[in-house]
Amino acid sequence: MNVRPILVLVAACAFAAPTAAQQGSTEIRGQVVDEQGAVLPGVSVTVRNQETGMFRETVSNTEGTYFISGVTPGQYEITAQLEGFKRYQRRDVSLAIGRTSTVDIRLEVGALEDAITVTAETPLVDVTSKEVGGNITSRELVALPSINRNYIGFIGLLPGVIPNISTESFGSDSINVNGQDARNNNYMLDGANNNDDVIGQRAGTQARTPLEAIQEFQVLTSQFDAEFGRTTGAIVNAITKQGTNAFRGSLFEYFQDARLTERDYFASKEGLPKPDTQHQQFGGTLGGPIIRDKAHFFTSIERVLVDEGITVNIPARPELNATTTEATRVWNTLLRFDHQLNANTTWGVRWLREASPQFNQIITPPLVTLAASREEDDVDQTVVGTLSTVLGNASVNTFRLAWTQEDVAFANPCFNGNGQRQDLCDPTLAFQTFDDQQSDVAQARVNDAVQIEDTLSWFVPGWHGDHDIKVGMQYQYSSNDFVSQDNFNGTFTFGGNDAFDAANPASYPERFSIRVPGPLTYFMKAHHFGAFVQDKWKVSDRLTLSVGARYDLEVIPLREEANPAFTDVDDYPVDTNNLAPRVGLTYDLSGDGRSVVRGGYGLFYDKTHFELITALIASGVFSNSFVAQFPANQADPGPAAGELPTDAFLRQGPVVDRDRLQALFPPGSRLQNAGNVFLDNPDRHIPFTHQLSAGYERQLWSSVSLSLDYVHAFGRAQFMTQDLNPPERLGEGRTDPVVRPNPEFRQAVFTRINAGETDYDALQLQLEKRFAQSFSSRVAYTLAYSRGNTSGVGIPTSSFQLADDLRLDRNTGPTDIDRRHNFVWSGDVFVPRTGGLTFSWVARALSGLPFTIIDTDVDPDRNGILFDPLAAGAYSGEGEDAFDVEFDGGRNGARGPGFFQLDVRWGYKFRVGDSRALDLFVDVFNLTNRSNFDNPDGDRRSVDFLRLTELRQGGVPRTLQLGARLQF
Repeated sequence: MNVRPILVLVAACAFAAPTAAQQGSTEIRGQVVDEQGAVLPGVSVTVRNQETGMFRETVSNTEGTYFISGVTPGQYEITAQLEGFKRYQRRDVSLAIGRTSTVDIRLEVGALEDAITVTAETPLVDVTSKEVGGNITSRELVALPSINRNYIGFIGLLPGVIPNISTESFGSDSINVNGQDARNNNYMLDGANNNDDVIGQRAGTQARTPLEAIQEFQVLTSQFDAEFGRTTGAIVNAITKQGTNAFRGSLFEYFQDARLTERDYFASKEGLPKPDTQHQQFGGTLGGPIIRDKAHFFTSIERVLVDEGITVNIPARPELNATTTEATRVWNTLLRFDHQLNANTTWGVRWLREASPQFNQIITPPLVTLAASREEDDVDQTVVGTLSTVLGNASVNTFRLAWTQEDVAFANPCFNGNGQRQDLCDPTLAFQTFDDQQSDVAQARVNDAVQIEDTLSWFVPGWHGDHDIKVGMQYQYSSNDFVSQDNFNGTFTFGGNDAFDAANPASYPERFSIRVPGPLTYFMKAHHFGAFVQDKWKVSDRLTLSVGARYDLEVIPLREEANPAFTDVDDYPVDTNNLAPRVGLTYDLSGDGRSVVRGGYGLFYDKTHFELITALIASGVFSNSFVAQFPANQADPGPAAGELPTDAFLRQGPVVDRDRLQALFPPGSRLQNAGNVFLDNPDRHIPFTHQLSAGYERQLWSSVSLSLDYVHAFGRAQFMTQDLNPPERLGEGRTDPVVRPNPEFRQAVFTRINAGETDYDALQLQLEKRFAQSFSSRVAYTLAYSRGNTSGVGIPTSSFQLADDLRLDRNTGPTDIDRRHNFVWSGDVFVPRTGGLTFSWVARALSGLPFTIIDTDVDPDRNGILFDPLAAGAYSGEGEDAFDVEFDGGRNGARGPGFFQLDVRWGYKFRVGDSRALDLFVDVFNLTNRSNFDNPDGDRRSVDFLRLTELRQGGVPRTLQLGARLQF
């Protein structure tokens, strides 16, 4: 089996020829006719970018059809000429990323010296595509208010998308699409990979792309063609700006500080001082010609200085409440070069790099004190080179080579300040509802991804209709070089929230965990190979069939040591049957390209993110680094009974007994894992999702379209975690002893199995008015229901497992990311007769997320897992900020608080000449100053049971931002 990577490389080379598609490009087609409607073959058609002068040309075939693919999106001029006819010219044709625009041409009899200039709106509806999604333009990116100016938030303007503002890391906003885990999206920048192969996309893209550098992006939420793979979520297909024949660019400054920000709910309630916040974002872009009409450059540089306000709210220990700021200091740089060598060959290269160190990070849940803050040092970059070659009137080949890297470290200030020795830091104190004293995090990784792909786009007319065929391959090598001293300082867990008092046995810790014998280091690598064929078959003027298939092979070499399920340590599982068909149709109802019905079916395979299987190599049967627990399987019964702990590591309080640890686990030794063991499963294979959709889209007026789509996605063979050494509690109390059937292992023996199932149904509506008559707007609404026998996030356990039975029927309920209602309305207006007054807004309303009502003081089914939903009924919290719920019973039978936020911008545009404009504006985020709370604690044992204790991530108080933008 160890020759598989070599075989994959050979296969990649063998198939590397045909392939490149709408990944970062667009295409245009149409028919050329005379005044009587008769087709005209042999017409020379040229499509020229009005900004750069770069062009593509072709000749209409015997049926009068022309087709041009692999075109960079932008504003184009179309010309057509044939001896005996007047020259045809049409300007301002907008070609959007990933779309096929249909532009028919009618020639009039006359001399070529005479010209016909046609003025018409670019079609809004793509009558050839079954794909569900939408496009966001550069105008929206700079015209709409954005709290952190991360383009991931703009994806949430589309139906089926839930944006998540994250404080885990700068620029780590993420999205959930069509009920899928946030990991399961595929971010592409200029047609190349921009993903994190370690943690997936739960923190967004690998390298954040600045708004000023983005030309536009396309989001495909369902039914994307076979050229796109390795995801069951969305395709986010963004392109950066390129230089033009004129020197153009922008300068910008955005500013927030404490004077422009309200105190948040908890800071105001507790009378805490307002944190000294600031948010400055400034920089600029510049693009222009190197050789007019042939070679251009574009560059962007951005500086971000953020001191984000944080309120530490510990209801159980008010003396620990505080306000502070999280400091972020960012440099973001982008360079792009494009060159048209001749009429048939273009090439380009783009480099993006961002350094974003952060200090004083407060990461929740659980609640943490200031003493448990951490720091981050992160450098992300991505480079892509593209070569596009026209092989004739009917085919284009695109070759692409890309590299993506993240170099990141997370640690606490003690670790960073003492020569990186986590064992010399104080232990973490994990109280019932909060953590104190120290963060246990100390880790670093460098993950690289090298991608090679090649695509051939080939137009075949007159074979029972026209065929737009694409064939291609992609190969990617990914690696993760990882080192961790997480929990090398040790963690003491307490049953309550009281500070430790040596004279009070009830205040002693009841469990202790620590990494032994030494730090964890490992290296992972993966090979991914994909190949596809896609045919968009235009059967008639109205009917288009889409038929495609994709094959993906993923090889992640693992050493299956001491695993009885494998006879050969190199016999790691490889899933070789991932063939994914994609079929669909569109029908032009009116025959004029203004309305379409569409539908399709597709099978979509995910990819295996490193973090989901890391434990298989980091926590095997024998290891030189694992986490040991004392006691191994349950809380020490002493403190809960008002007595001193019985475990030796706990009797002296929250002080690590290093001498005893070294005697049990000598440093540098390789020992049997005394913590949780993870064993690989030879039957492990790639999860997949079936998607069905049916929809309708109509161009209502020249700039207004309406779409309505029904989407059903059912995930199967989803990863879950099963305990092969399942516990049994010898009573129903939280501290009662727990025994396991295999005494060879002190704790759980976990494996990954494909047992999870999810189902998602949604009705998605979008009303879009593109900018015209000084006004644009977009309304999106999604009515959805996501449920399954799994939480739908990561690789969860079944908290109902009893012996070998996962009892998945009891685990069935809404997924953790189920939002029933999602409404967003955005738009911008150039107010008439004011000279330059502008107004824009984004309003979003979301229903609450689900959670479970439990009581971890008891274990009624005695399965050793303190997760047993209480009976259905009404439940209420006590005291301040109490929350009332109607609990339906079972997993996720309760709903948390809903969300609403209105962001607005007032501005004035000063025009200076034809191409210069100065925008001055004021943004107000959360205009109504609504407090958007996170879900409360659903554990009846907790003192915070059904109490609102923290705001949703990104749930800012009312905040003003001043801004200026000079466009030239």
